[in-house]
Amino acid sequence: MTATVSTTAPLTGEYVVDTLAALARVPSAVPLGVRTLIDPDHPTLVHYVQDHLRPKFLEAGATDIIDLPANQFAVRFGDGHGPVLALMAYTPTQHHNLMPDPWSGRIRTPIERGVDEPCLFGQGVSQNKAHQACLLDLARWIVAERVPLNGTLLLCVNNEGRSSHDCSRAILDALPYRPDLVVQLFCTGFEVSVGNRGRVDVIIDVTGQATHSSSPPNEGRVIDIVADVVIRLRELDATVRARAEHPELGREQVVPYLVGYEPLAPHTLPASARITVDRRLLPGTDPAEAAAEIAAALEGIEGCEVRPGVTMLPAYLPPERREVLGALDAAVAARLGEARHGVYGGSFDAGGPSERGIPTVMFGVPAEGDLLGDDFVRLSAVRDEAAVLRDTVTRFLRK
Repeated sequence: MTATVSTTAPLTGEYVVDTLAALARVPSAVPLGVRTLIDPDHPTLVHYVQDHLRPKFLEAGATDIIDLPANQFAVRFGDGHGPVLALMAYTPTQHHNLMPDPWSGRIRTPIERGVDEPCLFGQGVSQNKAHQACLLDLARWIVAERVPLNGTLLLCVNNEGRSSHDCSRAILDALPYRPDLVVQLFCTGFEVSVGNRGRVDVIIDVTGQATHSSSPPNEGRVIDIVADVVIRLRELDATVRARAEHPELGREQVVPYLVGYEPLAPHTLPASARITVDRRLLPGTDPAEAAAEIAAALEGIEGCEVRPGVTMLPAYLPPERREVLGALDAAVAARLGEARHGVYGGSFDAGGPSERGIPTVMFGVPAEGDLLGDDFVRLSAVRDEAAVLRDTVTRFLRK
């Protein structure tokens, strides 16, 4: 799908808003279909990162660009002396897949949604593009105002779209400095997210016998095997939930969320099935051991093969380490009122830097749209995030 509006025409004369509108007109979505993961060097992301994001940083005067593996880069301000702050924005657009006119970058006031202020519409504006625009605004401000920094600021473009931490690991391996704090920009509703549960997708392949439904076999009926598997998983889920609970992150779980059968043919019992299980993880739980526990629970059921799939690690910044958030908390308080610490309900990328002992949190504008339908962000929220990031940098890297 091509953009419907020029990517260069200014709308308002306000840099962060016009930049967001321009980015919103460029496709960046994970293609619809059964493959929900996207590689960092997918042509859509290469075009978006190299032909749009990178040139915009150069146009903003940010010329110290560090090329990183996996079609990624970081913009550096500072020389490595003193504290190191990394702000990270992501590129794959994963939701709002059925949004009409997804690449319009249109500004309007959606009264029908109970919102009486201007908003910018476009697929991915709340998940990632508002944050990219704020990083560009930050870079332009630092260059234009010659902002003095005592330390190093790294503005990182991350292409993680495979439910892993591979892109973050590649960034951290290649950066010349280890960050003292990573702030992953994400739609948290301006809450500072200090943790999230991890997740391993456990894949259960079931094989049996395909026959006409008029003459089903006595054994090897794939749908019956799947039913037995789901019952065992429900029992294991109850055991896992009762075993441990984190005071902030909650409980672990074992929940099948996807079942596919092959072949799907008229009046035919399928020959195979695949069950995908959401195995949520708390800090300290090994993903491989969690998958092995599922395999053990299914022993005795013929035709099942269990293996771990994509994995995202849990993240948690305990209260005794949250002094590193002083600059961010103060910046939030100055703009929005007292900073709120919370946890993210899903799994995201904070577990990547966290596994290396790097304090990592998430922060950003609210997401107010529909999961499959419209995506939009209030212009006031974009301005708030941009202001908070400027203030955070100033306080964290104060001269």
